[in-house]
Amino acid sequence: MARPHGLLRAGYPYLRTLGMRRITNFPADIAFSKTKDVAYVLCRSEGASLIRIWPLEDMEQQSDDLKQIGSYGTDDGQFQWPVQIITNDAGDIFVSDEALNRITKYNSDGEFVSKWGTEGTGDGQFNGPTGIAFNSDGNMVVVDSKNHRIQEYTADGEYVGGFGSHGSEPGQMDIPWGIHIDEFDDIYVTDWGNNRFQVFSRNGDLKNVVGSSGSGEGEFNRPTGIAVDDHGDIYVADCFNDRVEMFNAEGHYISSFRGDASLSRVARTYMLTNAISNRLRETGRIEQEKYLRRPRSVRIDSEFRLFIPDYETYRVQIYQKDFIPLDETQFAAPLRNPTLEVT
Repeated sequence: MARPHGLLRAGYPYLRTLGMRRITNFPADIAFSKTKDVAYVLCRSEGASLIRIWPLEDMEQQSDDLKQIGSYGTDDGQFQWPVQIITNDAGDIFVSDEALNRITKYNSDGEFVSKWGTEGTGDGQFNGPTGIAFNSDGNMVVVDSKNHRIQEYTADGEYVGGFGSHGSEPGQMDIPWGIHIDEFDDIYVTDWGNNRFQVFSRNGDLKNVVGSSGSGEGEFNRPTGIAVDDHGDIYVADCFNDRVEMFNAEGHYISSFRGDASLSRVARTYMLTNAISNRLRETGRIEQEKYLRRPRSVRIDSEFRLFIPDYETYRVQIYQKDFIPLDETQFAAPLRNPTLEVT
C-alpha cells in the first residue's frame, strides 16, 4: 500500500478489550495468525511464560480448555523471559527470549520447529535479545539489547551483519528494546536507556532521532515496543509513563493513548458469577481501572486497529484509527509558520 499524500485525522476511538486475569496474565506482546482472526498473546511473569491463543473477537465465556503454545522452562519450545512475538507470511511463530539468549520458532499449529542463538558478545551472539522483525528479504533483524546493537540473520539463524555501539550520541544505543521495519526497510528502534527512538536505514545509517527524558508530549520514560502503520505513523509504548505515544512519519508528536478499557466479553460473563467481586468493584475507583499500566508493546494490523498489551492489568486494549486519505489538492505543502484555526 502506497502512503497517502496526507491524512484527515478524524479520530482514534477505543474499540474493545481482549482477555482478563487468569487468561492473559501479564501480556508482554501480541501477534496475529495467518487467518487474521486469532491473536497470539505472549504472557510472561516470574516463573510463568506462555503464548495464549485467543480469538480477536474475544470469547463469551472462559473455556475449561484454554489453548496455549509453550510453557516456562529451558527445554525446546519453552521460555524463561520472552520479550516479543512475530509471525511470517506462512504463519510460523517466532519468539525472542532475553534470559535464554535465543529465538524459538513454531509452525502455525504451535509445534516447536527450531531454536537458535548463543550467549556472548561476538558476531551473531546475544546478550538479552528483545525486539524482532522481518525485512523485505525475509531476514530477521534482532535487537541485541545488552550488547547495544542490531543484528540481522537469515530465517534459519545464520548471521548476516549488524550495526550499533553503546552510548548516548545520535546513532548509539543504551539498552535498545523494540523494533519495527517499514516497507522501505527503514529500521525503527526504541532506545530504552536514552529515552528516545531512532530510525536507521537497513545499512545502519542514522535517519532520525526523536524524544528525550520526561513525561511531556514527545518525551519518554523507558520506551519499549514500537510500531509503524501503513501511513507512516509511529507508535511507541512509553512504559513507565503508562501510555502509548503517536508520532507522524517525520517524528512530530500527534497524540497519546492512556487507556479507555471496558470489561471484555469474557470478563463480563465471569463477573456475573462473582457477587463479592462485584461488590468490591462498586466500592473501588472504577475510573482508574480503564488506564494503561506499564505497556510493554504496541502493534497495529492491516485494518488500522491499534493493539496495546496492558501488562499490569492483564488485558489488551484495542483502538480503531479513523481517517480519510488526502491527495495533493487536499493537503497543502509544508507551511513556514503553521497555525490551525477552527471556525
